[in-house]
Amino acid sequence: MLKLYGWKRSRAARCMWVMEELGLPYEQVPLNQMNGETRTPEYLAINPAGKIPTLVHDGFVLRETTAINLYLASQFPGTLMPRDPQDLALLQQWSSWAISDFEPTLITIVREGRRPQEHVDASRIAAARSEVHTMLATVLEPHLARQENILTGPVFTLADLNVAGAVSSAPMLDISLDQHPHIDRWLKRCLARPAWQRAQQRS
Repeated sequence: MLKLYGWKRSRAARCMWVMEELGLPYEQVPLNQMNGETRTPEYLAINPAGKIPTLVHDGFVLRETTAINLYLASQFPGTLMPRDPQDLALLQQWSSWAISDFEPTLITIVREGRRPQEHVDASRIAAARSEVHTMLATVLEPHLARQENILTGPVFTLADLNVAGAVSSAPMLDISLDQHPHIDRWLKRCLARPAWQRAQQRS
């Protein structure tokens, strides 16, 4: 039995996306971190940090989005997990880039925007937006200009899913992808997948 704690307006959506891609039955507990729903004693017992998502699989508890996604794709056979050792290493490389390099800059924009209006540093937001465009233009755009997906070949893998999960937040922060046409087309293909659409129908 798979149980995922977290709601779709968080990184938990990426884990739901993986399970939908793999056709796995699962229970979703749509906790909203912003409403304090992850600070209950019951939830803190399985995730002391009070963050989402958390996966429970037959008593095995796992935290952190990329760890959960890697576990699911490894545990349940499918096309998400490449078999070639080099492709597997590239999957981990791109997933690390998305979470460690790219996404923190987006988080800077989000956190700054949540401050009281009189304390918002517009220059810091502008600098972060510029950094996002630089990373997209120098790292992801030229890569996707050479090939259709993150890894070689036409097959959608966990590398595409993990990176798309991070990049999809950019337009929601009014960061246009118009100047990154290959990324724009790739992201639209990823988000048009039925599995992502099913994940978005959840709470």
